[in-house]
Parts: sequence; structure tokens; C-alpha cells
Amino acid sequence: MKNRYLLIFFIVILLFLLSCSPKTQETPQAVKNLEKFKFITIEHPNKPAPAFTLTDDKGNTFTSSDLKGKVYILQGFAPGCSSCAREIATLNKVYYKFKGKGLEIISLDIASETIDGAISTKKQFNGGDWRWAVDLDNVAIKFEMRTLESTYIIDKTGIIMYKDESLSDSETLSQEIEKLI
Repeated sequence: MKNRYLLIFFIVILLFLLSCSPKTQETPQAVKNLEKFKFITIEHPNKPAPAFTLTDDKGNTFTSSDLKGKVYILQGFAPGCSSCAREIATLNKVYYKFKGKGLEIISLDIASETIDGAISTKKQFNGGDWRWAVDLDNVAIKFEMRTLESTYIIDKTGIIMYKDESLSDSETLSQEIEKLI
């Protein structure tokens, strides 16, 4: 009986040691790179943007019609969203790159009922001096946003030319904007 417990003890120790040993075969870098993109969906819908009316953090009411003739980014967020902080950092890079070239950015708070959440998020994450608005016109529903990180680029004629539903990359956004400005 004692030998049986001793044998079980050694088997458990052996299994533990084998499971703790370092793996000798590492995942190839190409596979790691592909894994980063498995949830990314980037589209070029090439369809008209829905009509909307919003009021920004400065109290100015504007419509999608007011934005005709301008390239603009529409990006959703919610106060307190950690991934949204990274999105705001990405928008800052794009904003400063295209600041004087006619690009408009709208950060759309899809969770709050007052502008306070948008203003708080802008301050908390050092958001730029673009339009911050609360979605009181169901814009997220109209655009069929599926994630908080949904980003749209709309061209000067009001056509959605780019859409992503994951964390945006400033270089990718910049390349898409360059085609339209």
C-alpha cells in the first residue's frame, strides 16, 4: 500500500515537472501576426452615410448635410472604456496630421444622455479639439455600429468609404484619408 502511494506521488511530481518545462517550439512570427487580425474587420462599404443631427461639446448643432464637402471620421466611444482611450490617442495622431487640411472628427458618446460624459472622456484621455457629441439621434444604430471602437471615414460627398470595428491604426486611417482629401 505504501509503495502504491509512493508510485502515485512520483507520477504526480513527474507530471508537474513535465507541465512546467519550457516549450521548445515557439509559434512562428507570421502566425503571431495573423492572430492579431483575426477579429479585425475592415470594410470599404462605398454607401451613403445616414442622415443625422448632433450637438457638439461647444453647443453647436450640426447635421450630416453640414459636413458635405468635408472628409470626416465618425468614431464611437463610451465613458470609462479602456480601449476607447487608445482610440482617442489614435485620433489625436490623425487630427494633428490633418488639422489644417479640412478633416473633421466626431467622437460619438453612445452611452451617455448628456454631454458631460463626452466632456469628461475628452479631458480624461486628452482628446483633441474636434467635435465631441452625445448620440441622441441614434447615429450608432443608423451606422450599424457593432463595437465601441467602430470607426467610419466619410468622403466629401457623404459616402462611407472606410469602416473598421476594432482598434484603429493611425497609419491606416491616414492612408485612407490621404485618398480622399
